Amino acid sequence: MRLSLSMIVKDEERFLPDCLESVKGLVDEIIIADTGSTDSTKEIALKFGARVIDFPWRNDFSAARNESLQHTTGDWILYLDADERIDKSYHSSIREIISSWKADAVLLNLKSKIGTREDAQYHLVAYPRLFRKMKGVCFAGQVHEQITPSLVRVSARIIPSEVVIDHLGYAQDDDIILEKARRNRTLLLSQVEKRKNYGYALYQLGQTEIVLGNIDAGLHRLEEALAAGGIGDSVVASIYCIIAENRMKKGDFDAAILACDRSLSAAPNQSFAHIMKGDVLARIGKHPESVKEYSVALKEYETGLLKGKAHTAIEPVFDTYVLYAKMGNAALLAGNNETALTCLGKAARQKRTPQNIVKLVQVLVSKGMFDEAVSAANEFSEFRDEDWYLKFVSSVLMDKGDYAEASRLLGSVSSHDIVSLSSLANCRMKTGDFTGAESAFLQAVELGYDDAEGLELLGLVQFKLLKFREAVDTLTRVMEANPSNARAAKFLQAARAQIGSATVAG
Repeated sequence: MRLSLSMIVKDEERFLPDCLESVKGLVDEIIIADTGSTDSTKEIALKFGARVIDFPWRNDFSAARNESLQHTTGDWILYLDADERIDKSYHSSIREIISSWKADAVLLNLKSKIGTREDAQYHLVAYPRLFRKMKGVCFAGQVHEQITPSLVRVSARIIPSEVVIDHLGYAQDDDIILEKARRNRTLLLSQVEKRKNYGYALYQLGQTEIVLGNIDAGLHRLEEALAAGGIGDSVVASIYCIIAENRMKKGDFDAAILACDRSLSAAPNQSFAHIMKGDVLARIGKHPESVKEYSVALKEYETGLLKGKAHTAIEPVFDTYVLYAKMGNAALLAGNNETALTCLGKAARQKRTPQNIVKLVQVLVSKGMFDEAVSAANEFSEFRDEDWYLKFVSSVLMDKGDYAEASRLLGSVSSHDIVSLSSLANCRMKTGDFTGAESAFLQAVELGYDDAEGLELLGLVQFKLLKFREAVDTLTRVMEANPSNARAAKFLQAARAQIGSATVAG
């Protein structure tokens, strides 16, 4: 079976090389419709052996896609965008599928990273990106063009797969994403006006309005899409999830929960509506119910039911540590300490970030489990030379009463602040290192430290070191701030007496 790659491009010199490299050895021909590139896109395509067709842009993505399709000669067609890649580990699976005669079209799972943050969320969408070349199969829709309606018309056998396409198009700055959304909105309004693929166009328009910040307009379009029908259960489930998320943001929690339930009715095997419902229940303080929703989603993740498969039109893919953190926090507020600690521990160990580590250890400390807190902190020894870790673990050791070890860690901090210096001073006082305590207090004072209790301790340390004049200066400041401080007054009087005695003796 010969496999053709069909693409449309414009000014894609940044993305195209890696895309074409990812399918080298998989496809037998490459057909690219170029809609007006002014960079080196066409030259790159030619280097990979592509046949390039110039196609003037008509504000219609389907027209360009169909032009590319028209020139393919393979038995099967794979269509990609330049910002997509297929890992070579999937090549044999694709070849096996198209040689089996078990299907006419195959759902490939488009995995899209949203935004540029390292921990950005992924979306998973199943599209028939691979299909047999058949009469009557073509794209429809000016934007967010679809091949599915024509596949359904010809009674194509469509099967799922675990093949993943990595999509980079949304892993860009907000300005670029908003620019695309504004372009798409114009095309979608035109498509809605023509009532072409009407329900699906309304669905895409609703999402686009929300991306552009027009929440009410977007929700209205989504309701119109539901009323129009003809969009399939997976799209219906996605629409209700989007409605739930935005109703929650607006504080309409009852409507959000209702939308989650309707999404689950349309796609019972999904996880996202359970997660969304858990979030809503957590927001309104129903933490035991929230834990139950998160646990359902986690079970689906842990058993692999969701691996590589989207059950809704757009299904977010969470790293499991995110779900463990959500469930851990909800369980903590529900009073289920065992579940909370188990989940928070898994979250911290799967995603070893300061935020997750601190949360786990703080919960242990709050429960009086100091040995366990120190043991948990010590698991993350890769951070032992970082200031945040030294400061944080030392605070745990102080809570435990191990001032010597806390003092040792704080002494290793490379860049102190007032808080860490005052903590170091207190630890040194507890261990009898009064010279070290004075040094730490004075460094804190240089940084602007003016805490009355801390200054009082500095005065007492100076008194113990027989630095009576310094003690008088420090304790005088304390008394000016609080004239009723009896202990400071007592030591101030004693320090002055010692200075007086020394003067008489001299």
